[in-house]
Amino acid sequence: MATDSTGWQEVAKAKLNSINHSIPEDWRVEPLPSREQQRNVTGDFIRQYLTTEEIDITETTATAILKKTSAGEWTAEAVARAFCHRASLAHQLTNCLHETFFDAAVENAKTLDEYYVTNKKPIGPLHGLPISLKDQFHVKGVETSMGYVGWIRTFEGKTGTGKEKVFESELVKELRDMGAILYCKTSVPHTLMSGETANNIIGYTFNPQNRNLSSGGSSGGEGALIGLRGSPVGFGTDIGGSIRIPAAFNGLYGLRPSGGRLPYEG
Repeated sequence: MATDSTGWQEVAKAKLNSINHSIPEDWRVEPLPSREQQRNVTGDFIRQYLTTEEIDITETTATAILKKTSAGEWTAEAVARAFCHRASLAHQLTNCLHETFFDAAVENAKTLDEYYVTNKKPIGPLHGLPISLKDQFHVKGVETSMGYVGWIRTFEGKTGTGKEKVFESELVKELRDMGAILYCKTSVPHTLMSGETANNIIGYTFNPQNRNLSSGGSSGGEGALIGLRGSPVGFGTDIGGSIRIPAAFNGLYGLRPSGGRLPYEG
């Protein structure tokens, strides 16, 4: 939240820097190619920065990942690290992330692996599956700006609520209970009412297949991230096309359930 001595531009810049600096140094793309130098960053381009194991994991479908994690063939930690790495690459190439919490994700994955070793069974139906979230959902320990500079360091624009980085959306709680690994939140246009994704914090989110084009909106960060296989599945929201538009722009499948099918509280 901007103060009398700090303009919104400085607040936005500081937030952008914190997002970019959250990418581990070993995962940074240097030099980063311009859009003119590399228009399409899918396929072999992004694969050059990954190990063979990471490619194998991240290019496996969500259902196939669950079969392997639930059978103990893949550890949740290995899966989490692979998707955290690929998500970090996707962000550098398309500006698709608002928040990363990779360390927390890896620790959560280790806990899941310990449970499996002890109990010889998965903790739930989503055991070890990384899931990305549109930056509209609240995650404990993580900020929710929803693209608004005025929401930085607040709870939905308000201070002193006691909910800052403490409150968690109902859907997030349920995903955790089912064994999902949460590791990042994706970009949105401020107000959400747009078919493309741009805001005053991270700028513009580009289409990974053609970085001169849009990834769609309002769940455009999800579209770009999943389009680059930085996530096997993600949750967005949709009233007027906010899942369907990014899905179409990025060659993905999107599902808009009927009202009340999934918890929207928080």
